[in-house]
Order: sequence, then C-alpha cells, then structure tokens
Amino acid sequence: MKTVTLEIEDSKFEQFMTILNSLKSDLVKNFEVQKKESRCDLTNDPLAQELQRRIQEIDDGTIELIPHAEVMRRVYAKWEEKCI
Repeated sequence: MKTVTLEIEDSKFEQFMTILNSLKSDLVKNFEVQKKESRCDLTNDPLAQELQRRIQEIDDGTIELIPHAEVMRRVYAKWEEKCI
C-alpha cells in the first residue's frame, strides 16, 4: 500500500473531495484531511518593504522622529487656524 500527500488549493477542495469520494471504496482505503496553516510571505510586498525600510531608518537614527504630543499640538494648532 502507498501513501500520497497532496496540497489542494482551498478554491478547488470541494471539487477534489467530490472526485475522491466517487472512487471505488476498494481503491482508497483511508483518507484524512488536514488543514495546513498558511503563513504570509511578505518578502515581495511593497508595503512590507516600505515598513521595513522605515524601521531600519529608526534603528539607524537617520530619520527625525516627532513625539506624539508634538504631533497632536501641531494638528490642534492647524485646526484652530482653520476653524476658529
């Protein structure tokens, strides 16, 4: 007896199971379904690359960081200019 391991795309799983269930019972003795955990591969994602670049700039000290309180003060000042 042989064991076969297959990876089936989620979108084709139901179709595959229909085919598998239609096989003669003496052809397939046992089958088990295991959901494989997928991990995101962000190596080619432009947003992830940009985020990594910015994190590196923070680590290197090559980017000017502004404290949150200062940002909020500037936002509030701009809002006051336009609304009051």
